[in-house]
Amino acid sequence: MADRNDKMTYSYDEAPPTEREKEAEIVEMEQERKEEEFETLDGDELTRLRDLNSKVWKYYKRAKESRRKFDWEWMVRELYVRGYHFARYNRGTNTITFATRTGVRIPINLTWAHLRAVRNQVTSFRPKWEVMPNVTTESAIENARYSGKILDYVHKKSQVKRKLKEVLTDALLKSIGIWEITMDDNKNIVINATDPFDLYIDPNCITSDINDPEWGAMYVVKTFSKPIDEIKNDPKYKNTWQITTGDNEDATAEYKRFMLQVVRWKTASRQQDDDSKMLYEAWFREYQDDGTYKLRVVTTAEGCEFPIRNELTDEKNYPWEVMQGDISPNSLYGESWAKHVIPINRVMDALESHIFEYNHFYARGRYVIDKNSGVRIIVNQHGQIIEKNRGSTVTSLPINPLPSAPQMQIQNFRTYLEDISGAHDVSLGRLPTGIRSGTGIAELRQADATNQDDLVDNLEDFMTRTGSRILELISRNWTTSKLITTTGLGGQPEYFMAIGDRASKMRKKKEYTFGSMRLPLAVIGSDFEVNVQVGSWLAYTKEARQEKLKELYRLGAIDQETLLMHLEFGDIEGIMQRTRTERLLDMRANRPSASLERMGVPEEMTDEELALAENELMMEGKEQPVEPDDDHEVHLSVHREHINDPEFGELIRAHMNEHVSLQKWISQAPQIPPQGMEGESGAAPGGAAPAPGGAPMDEQQMIADMLAGGNQMPAENAPGNVLPPVIRLPRGIPDVGGGTPPLPM
Repeated sequence: MADRNDKMTYSYDEAPPTEREKEAEIVEMEQERKEEEFETLDGDELTRLRDLNSKVWKYYKRAKESRRKFDWEWMVRELYVRGYHFARYNRGTNTITFATRTGVRIPINLTWAHLRAVRNQVTSFRPKWEVMPNVTTESAIENARYSGKILDYVHKKSQVKRKLKEVLTDALLKSIGIWEITMDDNKNIVINATDPFDLYIDPNCITSDINDPEWGAMYVVKTFSKPIDEIKNDPKYKNTWQITTGDNEDATAEYKRFMLQVVRWKTASRQQDDDSKMLYEAWFREYQDDGTYKLRVVTTAEGCEFPIRNELTDEKNYPWEVMQGDISPNSLYGESWAKHVIPINRVMDALESHIFEYNHFYARGRYVIDKNSGVRIIVNQHGQIIEKNRGSTVTSLPINPLPSAPQMQIQNFRTYLEDISGAHDVSLGRLPTGIRSGTGIAELRQADATNQDDLVDNLEDFMTRTGSRILELISRNWTTSKLITTTGLGGQPEYFMAIGDRASKMRKKKEYTFGSMRLPLAVIGSDFEVNVQVGSWLAYTKEARQEKLKELYRLGAIDQETLLMHLEFGDIEGIMQRTRTERLLDMRANRPSASLERMGVPEEMTDEELALAENELMMEGKEQPVEPDDDHEVHLSVHREHINDPEFGELIRAHMNEHVSLQKWISQAPQIPPQGMEGESGAAPGGAAPAPGGAPMDEQQMIADMLAGGNQMPAENAPGNVLPPVIRLPRGIPDVGGGTPPLPM
């Protein structure tokens, strides 16, 4: 309405217009707008728009009528779980009565407790996405790994853990839960839970995958309320001159409106300053000449002759994914988990109410008195005094003790409730009688988990379709690179750039410069296979899971990283690095330094002791040489302790680069058989063993020749100019240039 408000300006010299004059001016402006929008349309186009508008109402009414029975059941169940156990609907007055004065009513909300237990049992293993490539090329495997990290990024940013619980709650109460997966203006994935009351799905749909080409939905109608000002200012809506007044409705489903009056204290009509309009947005398949179909989106409202939105999209999939709460062959809507639990809870409510009423009467007593006996009770500092007329009789009526049948029936119904809901003592946080060991508790937890297999399978299918939908949106809409931050092992942040595979100009790049950082570039496609597994290959309690992990690690079935990750350690990479360093130093603890022996140093020192001495000197600012026959792995492990020193870290990193460069040069240098060696295998006559120090004979001979005379390798023996790319080396070995390689961290 910005353009309309711009035209409605008045001078201070003029008298302000009256409300009637303002309304007349608005009507005139809307008429001008109507003429501008329709002046280019012919009669056939107007007829087509009317037909599309009529199609929306036809689809909506058909789906609404077929779902009316389920709407009533959904309202009853949701009110019950919210604690309104004695609510009654009066069809004569179209109202809901929540309490009566005809007796004591005690609501025992066991349905909510069991629903919470089942929901938490299903999500206790944090279901997440896993992406597998369809081909085995190196680039496909790498991009699949980054696609999995992007789904982890969406999982955290979109608060999927909470929204999973929301969709499971709807699935347990209403037999279906719904997510809407869209992308906002900033190209971020948005996941929102949609109330099943507000989404009308084709009644002929017989599968939870509403995007299935054969058995899915031909149309879906979403209803939602929106302020009129927002509708008129939204550029995707046209013909908004048709909307002049609001309806101020909260929902289109009749029984949802009743429920909102209760749980949100909504009145029949809201304040006039909150002027809103209910919109009806239909998505339906429109088949093309080549046999394929696209989705058309048509939006209208009450009182509109023409749709306010009419768009033929390139989409083939609806933006919604549906999860079923139970198995209902050839039907989208099922009976729901709550339908079978609530009747048992009603019986327990009645039994507990009767027991409470009995205890109330038993405590207060029952009396028989003569009529007009003048009985009254006086309570003072002496206690309670009963006063009566002389000659009248007042006697206490004996009350028989409560029989054991109600308690036994309550216990039976509690057992029925646990069996039907699939949540027993251990899932509800209670230790069963006689069970104290962790193994026994784990077995009971596993038995309860088996009862949820149908729900778990449906959740896996639902999450798999959702993950594929997210990757499809990213593949099509991320035409420019986007920085992704994920949390790696040990809580370390990991950064990379991602782009959709439709952005062809950057698909061949493998790196991207972001400020001063060079980050890997991941190309995200929609042709990956997404898997979700809910459950555990270990155990169902933390203690049993830890013991199983330790056993698998001892057997060699899993590695150290997997063990630490599932034991929930922090800084896993640091722990593994320190473990490797300690193991390396232990293996070479008693081996004297080859470089010191060559130099004739009388005192025996290991490479570890030499590296520690070098650390002390470098921490004083003194540069230290790197010898070719140093144990470079040991030196790098020891020097790494001071690599981040604020004053001398740069000196230590340069020293480590020399170790890395020389180590790389030795490993890549050509094979040089020493004099007197025969045979293709390069073995010395008589099977001479390699020289001390661990390097093969050719490397030892090469280092000896280099140290003896400082001669360069002949050109024919050094293809590609394979020489150590270091800044400073002993014995006059030249530098090939090109800088130093990065340090292995």
